[in-house]
Amino acid sequence: MSQTPRRPRVRRGIASIAYPTVRWLACAVALYALPCLAGADDEATQLQPIVVEDETSDAEVLPARSFETPEDDVGFGETILTLPAWQGFVSASELLGQSVGAQLRRQGGREDFSTLSVRGAPAGQVRILMDGVALGRADNAVVNLADLPLDSVERIEVYRGFAPVGLTPISSASVVNLVTRRPTRPTFGVATGYGSFGSAKVSAHAAAPLGNKGSASAFANFRTTDGDFEYRDDNGTVSNPADDEVRKRANNHSDAVDLLLRYQRPLVEGLSLQLRDQGFYKDEGVPGLARFSPPHATLETVRNTSAVVVEDDSKRWALESNLTYESKDLSGFGFQDNRGRTLASTTQGRWSRALGKSNFVSASAEVGYETFRQTFTEAVSLPGNSSDRWSLAMAGGDEWTLERWNLTASLQLRHQELWNSFDATLANDKSNTSDRSTNPRVGLRWQPLTGFTIKGNVATYYRPPTFDELFGTDGFTVGNSDLSPESGINRDIGWEWSPALRGFGRVEVSYAYFHNNIDDVILVILNYQRLAKAMNAAKARIRGHEARLEAEGPYGLALSANYTYQDAENRTPRAGQFGKQLPSLAPHEAHSRLSWTRGRFVAAYDADLSSEHYIDSENAAPPVPTRVLHGVELGFGPFGGGFRVSLEGDNLGNDLTPDEIGFPLPGRAFYATLSWSSPRACDDQQGKQP
Repeated sequence: MSQTPRRPRVRRGIASIAYPTVRWLACAVALYALPCLAGADDEATQLQPIVVEDETSDAEVLPARSFETPEDDVGFGETILTLPAWQGFVSASELLGQSVGAQLRRQGGREDFSTLSVRGAPAGQVRILMDGVALGRADNAVVNLADLPLDSVERIEVYRGFAPVGLTPISSASVVNLVTRRPTRPTFGVATGYGSFGSAKVSAHAAAPLGNKGSASAFANFRTTDGDFEYRDDNGTVSNPADDEVRKRANNHSDAVDLLLRYQRPLVEGLSLQLRDQGFYKDEGVPGLARFSPPHATLETVRNTSAVVVEDDSKRWALESNLTYESKDLSGFGFQDNRGRTLASTTQGRWSRALGKSNFVSASAEVGYETFRQTFTEAVSLPGNSSDRWSLAMAGGDEWTLERWNLTASLQLRHQELWNSFDATLANDKSNTSDRSTNPRVGLRWQPLTGFTIKGNVATYYRPPTFDELFGTDGFTVGNSDLSPESGINRDIGWEWSPALRGFGRVEVSYAYFHNNIDDVILVILNYQRLAKAMNAAKARIRGHEARLEAEGPYGLALSANYTYQDAENRTPRAGQFGKQLPSLAPHEAHSRLSWTRGRFVAAYDADLSSEHYIDSENAAPPVPTRVLHGVELGFGPFGGGFRVSLEGDNLGNDLTPDEIGFPLPGRAFYATLSWSSPRACDDQQGKQP
């Protein structure tokens, strides 16, 4: 009964990449150390700067948020400065889930599968980018936020509802762009931590000059967990709490490694070349929903993205070509055991130019090819599946500013073409299909008073179902070959205010009303067998309110708070569903963080609220109750030449309320991290002043 044959294989998988990882880290240390030994006075050994838009540094102690988003003054969004995150255990999913208008769906702890919903839009409609490259693919547009390598990320840009043309030519309900770290000086840092449920992490980074006028940086991160937290098991009878009992989560372990290499150098006058390679490996158990899952199912994921970027120094144009390979191996799950292989190639370009003082035009284009191959194990006795997709997307934007009235008008037009070739055995269908969509956007921005801005936008968007939604390949969902594409229209209007208050630092307040209509919305719903399945709801109307406050007061105090109300109504004509709440969307979401910084010491308190909501389309089953999570974070440093200590406590109230779709979440947990960084080590070693 106690045998677990899959766990040793997990460890062997990690061991198989241990040597190249250590060797890679040794190269990273060498990149850092050699220029210090050789001296940094020679121009050829100076680290070539890579432009960074903000002023963050390793001196920051907590992630910070700002209302500003690059390249888009008309839409609503925020920038999360994540640079300090590598010194602790915080994850990308947690930071995003704390954003206004955002709802995090977790299927367990920090390392478990999680997705993001923005303004009620399904997770597949939230386009996740890393350095402008889409992570969601034709086989699965839903990105697992737990797989995002936050330790190598400098900032996260969140565009709620709309995104600039220069970022992506493809329409979507919202866009999240993770911008990886680009050190501008020689640096080296390491961090190690341990926490509840057998969780541990080790990360390292280095940057240094390389070659004639070139610079290189390297980041590595390893995370592991047993994931054996306690949860309340409803025993499969949600309407009968009498048979509920507390159990330990089984088969929820995971081991993950992510690596990032970057090299940049000038090509000719005014042009630069950037080479980037990012690798990711994860081996994890698939626990399923509570006890309704095979005990030894595992999912192994391997992903690598290589990119070549050429851009001019003025950032007016850029050309990028990238190649992504991803493989997923699901085993021990019985009838769904399979291997999926995806190869994707994308070439994208962007261009922008100011025409006079009042007109700014921009354009972008992207052409891509993706091929997905799926094979089943011999025990399943099913032939494989083959799916291919070509895509072409183009977008243009024109922005006019009337300085006399402080008024800006933004016009955008996006067009997308898709050509699909399916050989879907699970759907018993062989077909070639094509889809196309043209999506306009109109936005206005008016600043009637200094520090006070009014914004309004309207746009349409479109998304076809993914291969995973059609055929079900990941062990978390089952396929539905009858799905139709999603389409919709987004509208919002609101204001942002930055008052100048004497005795305070930065103060920002904002409010927005949003109203979205979605046709054929794709939702992941639990069926009578308690399996998650993607389904079309004929129509949905989602409207709501967003309110935010960011303030820095005297005595080192700071407050970040937001509240989201969303009325997500199912408009499908099916009996028992019309007028009901869309499942898995809590009407009320709120987050707040109060922090205090005094010298080298920082303390922060967090509170998250998710209100009662339903997980079925008919709203007949008992709802998931309101969940309130409390957390604290303590930090001290730098001391002893660059050391920092971070202590974190999550869910201090030990709330065992399940996730939005019924998955159990961990209770009380604690984490500790010790980190060291020396961003100016070369200067210090040579007796130079910073």
